[in-house]
Formats: sequence, structure tokens, C-alpha cells
Amino acid sequence: MNKPLPWADDTPRLSQWCAVLFCCFSALLAAVYLQPQLASLLCVVPVASYLMLGRQMGMVYSIGWSVLGMAVLWLRPGNDGAALLGAAAAVLGAGVLSHLFETRRVALAAALRRTAALDPLTGLHNHLYLESIFSQLTRSHRGKPQSVTMMLLALAPGASDERLVDVARLIGEVCRPSDWAFRFGDDRFCVLVPWVTQVQGQQIAERLLARIKAEQHQQARLGLARWPDDAQTLAELHKIASSQIKPA
Repeated sequence: MNKPLPWADDTPRLSQWCAVLFCCFSALLAAVYLQPQLASLLCVVPVASYLMLGRQMGMVYSIGWSVLGMAVLWLRPGNDGAALLGAAAAVLGAGVLSHLFETRRVALAAALRRTAALDPLTGLHNHLYLESIFSQLTRSHRGKPQSVTMMLLALAPGASDERLVDVARLIGEVCRPSDWAFRFGDDRFCVLVPWVTQVQGQQIAERLLARIKAEQHQQARLGLARWPDDAQTLAELHKIASSQIKPA
């Protein structure tokens, strides 16, 4: 449970940037062929590739266009071997530094995402992450039952930190690896159960509620709402599920 879905590439409009750099690098290679003294400009290739395209596509563009640039210099009549070697060393250095920088940036971004997404007490995702995951789940059913069941679980007011941690543990034990659990307020939890029938969603909810009552000996209330049958938006689903939670 709670394993992040694959994130979309961090670069907005990746296809357009690939096309723009393709045109720019083509023009750069033509200029280098006509004016070999501009060979130092090939250092721009890896820097621009990683900066504009991110790590994976940036590596492809950096290696591919750098090799093409060296080939252009090599194939040009009257090329200077010493100058060619110097240009290759400069491009290689720029590529290595760009790759190391982008790798550290990606690692830092991933760490910040994890910190922002997780509730420090329970280890579950916080509600700020809920809309993003709901959006991904409603787009990625891929032949599975096109449904997402929202379970909104409310504990007795004033539940201690120990009880909240225990409930988070029970949610992890009862729910499936493909389900998503969130801390939702002081004494509430939200679980998204994707790709199940209405009966299956109800069964998971009943098992969870029974485990909480059996192990914690306290009242817990639970509301259910189902996308897209009950509502189309996350806000509407939350409203429906909340209306089913009766005061203890």
C-alpha cells in the first residue's frame, strides 16, 4: 500500500521541447561544420539537454547530439586533431557535470515529494496528496473495473496518537497493496479502493471496521462513496461519504 504511482515527466511539454532542441542542435551542427572555431559551442548541447528535457531524455539527447557534433568535426575536411580532442574533452566534461547535477536535483525533488506527501505521525499520505492520486486512479484503470471506492473513516473525537498509529497499521493490514490510505484531519482517515465492484468495496470496508472495533474497543464510523456511480468529482464523493458518518 501507498507505493507511489509513476510520476509524469517533470518537464512540461516535453515533446515540444524535444522538437525545439532538435532544430537548435541541427543549426548548431551546421554552424560548427561551416565554422570549426565554433566547436566550443558544442558544450551547450549536454547542458541544454539536461536543463530542458530532464534526466532520461536529456541523457539521450546529450549523448546523441554530442556524438553527432564530434562526427561533424571529424568528417570535415582539414580538421585539426588537437582541436577535435579538446572539444571532445570539453563536451564530455560538460555532459558529466550536467548529469551529476540533474541526478542530484531529481533525488532532492523526490525527497521533497515524499516529505510533503506523508503524514509524519502515521506514515500515511496526507490529504494534500489525495486529489493527485484520485486523478491518476481515475485515468489508469486500463481494462479493470472502472471504479474507485472512497472509504471515509472517523474515530471517536480526541483519539490519542497511539490509537491513530494503530488505525494506520490496521488499514495497511486489511487493505490491498493497490489501495491508497490518507490521514484526513485530526481523527479521520480516507482510503481509496480502486478497480473493485460495489460488493468488494463494501466487504473491505466491513473488514476494516470490524478489525478496528475488535482491537481498539472503540466506536468508529465509516462512510462510502463510489466513483463514477455516486459522483464524478472528489469533492462530491467526500460530501457523500461524510453524510453517512453519524455522530457516535
